[in-house]
Amino acid sequence: MRLRNATLLFIIFLLFPFTSIHAASLAGPESPDAWTVVGQGIEYQKFHRTFHGRPVNIFITRMDRNDQSTAIESSIAQGRLSGGTETIGGMATRYDQAINYWGRMWGNRNRVVVAINGYFFGNPDEPPGVPWSGQVQSGWYAKRYTETRGDAGFAWTLERDAFIGKCVHHRAEKNDIYFLSAGYDPNIDAINIARADDEKLILYTPQYDATTKTGDTPRAEILVELSRPTLLISDPSYVRGIIRAIRKNDGSTPIPFDHVVIAAWGSVGDDLVSRINQDDIQVGDEVRISQEITDCITEPVKHDWSGVYAGIGGDYHFLRGGDYYAPNNNDATWPNSRTIVAYNSAYVFFIVVDAFDPNVSEGITIPELTSFLRDTLGATDAVSLDSGTSSTMVVNGQVMNNTYCNYTRKCGMQGPVETVQSTGNNQLPKEPAIVWSETDDQAYVGNGLMMVVVEPSSYSGSFFNGQALTVTQQTSLRLGPGSNYATLVTLNSGEQGTVLAHSLNGVRAKGSYWWKATFGGTQGWVKEESLRGGQLPPPTGNIKLYLPIVE
Repeated sequence: MRLRNATLLFIIFLLFPFTSIHAASLAGPESPDAWTVVGQGIEYQKFHRTFHGRPVNIFITRMDRNDQSTAIESSIAQGRLSGGTETIGGMATRYDQAINYWGRMWGNRNRVVVAINGYFFGNPDEPPGVPWSGQVQSGWYAKRYTETRGDAGFAWTLERDAFIGKCVHHRAEKNDIYFLSAGYDPNIDAINIARADDEKLILYTPQYDATTKTGDTPRAEILVELSRPTLLISDPSYVRGIIRAIRKNDGSTPIPFDHVVIAAWGSVGDDLVSRINQDDIQVGDEVRISQEITDCITEPVKHDWSGVYAGIGGDYHFLRGGDYYAPNNNDATWPNSRTIVAYNSAYVFFIVVDAFDPNVSEGITIPELTSFLRDTLGATDAVSLDSGTSSTMVVNGQVMNNTYCNYTRKCGMQGPVETVQSTGNNQLPKEPAIVWSETDDQAYVGNGLMMVVVEPSSYSGSFFNGQALTVTQQTSLRLGPGSNYATLVTLNSGEQGTVLAHSLNGVRAKGSYWWKATFGGTQGWVKEESLRGGQLPPPTGNIKLYLPIVE
């Protein structure tokens, strides 16, 4: 049996109970005062309970909903919804110190404190690595929620509201793109997918991939620079953009971090090309994008989806307003490892439960977990995510739970045969086998959720708009300000460029300052320390001050 980081931490606490100046009062395990601060406004606690003779380890983090320095964010494997998998720790690293849109502005940064696995992904419903349902990431409506399956999942808004959606609907007339000069407003048929025969207009955001990957050449692709992410904003409200490039019969357009690409086929593509040829649609014209989600008419509770900042799909919403709702899923009634998001008026909780570890942690049923969430945490609402083999919690870069037993089932226990997953009234085939990382002791998954501390924006004044630049070492010209964005081209020492005007010029992200520039006609973002006269930002705060950290 492997000795996990959480076990090492517990031993350290027993031997040196007063070593951390940032730890909460360690009066004893599983007490109201036993929470440990792991980031400003975010706390951690491990509970060990017994249910019907079974020992169970429950790992919980909670985020103070009133602490303005914190937020919930979603993560995307490899940063691309076109299909990729990654460990939870890898996604946490990817988004740590990356810029976000929290506070309704680009430039603040994530300090990722907690990360957990997300929703089901891949075959048979989606291409490999692609989540089965929708996702909102840093204000971008990046993947549409499935309208006919189960719970839409957990959502966190710019106003710090939390809710769990269920059946949703996209009204065609409320999801459109308005070309102001042409008076033309075609509907958005899909977001960030490879085109199928029935799609005429697809909106591609930076979360899809480095390019639109449109091998089936569209009639037109229009690159639009936005003033903010494609938030869920209902017509007549809109997100404003400016057309920066128009490409006819030439697909696979690169997608910079603050741009979208409108790709059109069929009759809509013909209409766009005709209007482009007549100069009704030109570079520099204004574009307005509106997108709306409404709850299905059958849903008793209606939610305001406008301004959702982060969200992913959910399996079943079993705790609603303090009441238990039995899921239509056999999985709910046998002890399994779990990943759960819950909340009340004061906190958002991430919960991971281990299973398949005999005499240590043998799993929990949903009714048992409901009682614990209500009676111990005071949670009023909860939704399950992709549990079982994927169940993972990472705190400040450290895996806290026993992912090995959850995934391999080689610790001496086997659960019932997991042949189907059920969502709502539908019985669905179990997703294909998840790949395991021996190096990280984590499963590769499609997406996740994170608790982050929002660090304020910081800028360098080393250069100015229009200034000539010289590269001093080989470096990348990227699609956005940060090493989390894809490389457009590789720049060699001695290459010459020019600073382009942008409100984020000199912004700090991923341990560097970044500048928008053009090199040989290619526009992108380059880190300052690779330029003559450039510098690195000062180091960030010492994350080791926050427990639990084990060297």
